Amino acid sequence: MRRRDFLGICGGVALIGACGAPEAPRTTTTPGQLLYADTKSGLSVINTGTGLSLAAATIADPRWNHLYTLSGRHLLTLDGTTGRELARTTPPEATTVRTVSNSGRRVVLADPSPSNPYDAPGRTQTRLVIADPTGEWPAKTYTLKGNYEPDAFSNDDGFLFVVDYLPADAPEGYRVRMLNLTDGSVSPVLTRTKQVVPAGAEEIMRGDGRLGVPSPLGDRLYTLYTHQPDHLHTRDLVAGRSTGVHAFVHVLSLTEHWAYCLDLPEPFGHGPAEGHAITVSDSALHVFDTASGRAIHAEAPDLTNTTEQAIPKSTGPAFAVAASDAVHLAAGGTLFTVVDREVRRAGPTPGTPRGLALGPAGTLWMGIPDGAVHLDAGTGRELARVTIPGLITLRHAQPAV
Repeated sequence: MRRRDFLGICGGVALIGACGAPEAPRTTTTPGQLLYADTKSGLSVINTGTGLSLAAATIADPRWNHLYTLSGRHLLTLDGTTGRELARTTPPEATTVRTVSNSGRRVVLADPSPSNPYDAPGRTQTRLVIADPTGEWPAKTYTLKGNYEPDAFSNDDGFLFVVDYLPADAPEGYRVRMLNLTDGSVSPVLTRTKQVVPAGAEEIMRGDGRLGVPSPLGDRLYTLYTHQPDHLHTRDLVAGRSTGVHAFVHVLSLTEHWAYCLDLPEPFGHGPAEGHAITVSDSALHVFDTASGRAIHAEAPDLTNTTEQAIPKSTGPAFAVAASDAVHLAAGGTLFTVVDREVRRAGPTPGTPRGLALGPAGTLWMGIPDGAVHLDAGTGRELARVTIPGLITLRHAQPAV
């Protein structure tokens, strides 16, 4: 989660329409919806009925109930539906808010993530501040030897999963590890059988298109890796195998601290990273490679029963979102709906897709350059349109209060 500083603060307090908050231009509107979008100014919250930008922040909690940002030396907690300030604390000095726990009681404060960790010089020391947004638990600073980026908290808030870039000063790959927030030690995640990883068997990854989605229960994080250079997993290293795969989904248990990799068959991982999409429903994990025209569905929670499916090929960015009865896929210039593994063409996209979110009553919101469009999920018919200047990715939609 990589966003910029909070905007729209008047005297340090976020108010609806405060400080002359501009009304976002729009063509047509639909009442009662809030859109959450990464923009060039940060994470913005737009009311589609009024066109008002309610707040701009750095990051939201996993349930979109609260927003968090740094304003000067203060860590602010804002109501996710109104932008109203709920709490403020003064943690040790840091640059930005990077990650929030599922409980909302822990945040990571650190430097912004580099756009490409392999382009810039690395670092041999990393400073992370773990803070409680309510201020009830004292903030703690961890200075780690190595080049680390925060990924996710364990559900008990006792560990922070981190990406460890290697070599630290000139990264060529990375591995997933966990920081013990009690004693500050860093160790490998467990295997799927909850065993300690044998010495020398921690897998090193390098790839494009790291797309992460949480499970509906919030107990797992699914991360798609593409363009792996014939990657070997921990289980391959332990077994002495010498050939690997080019794409897989890294499954991280936030409750039991184990990790498992679901291999994806060829040609997953060879096409453009932006042409891959991932989403998860109550019953399955869904991965799409629109450049090659393939989809994989793995039944949750075991992920051992998988089915492969042909889908129409397309070029350009792809995004997917799962509803209770269907999976929707925006790929290139077409919107598709997948029901019981049957692909149905809903209609053309209103622009280059930049995110897909569920709307009310069988509808979708699709991000496009500088805006978002409300669509009928079954037909692709446009219902409304809102301009959101500088939109990078539409991330979520929900009813307004």
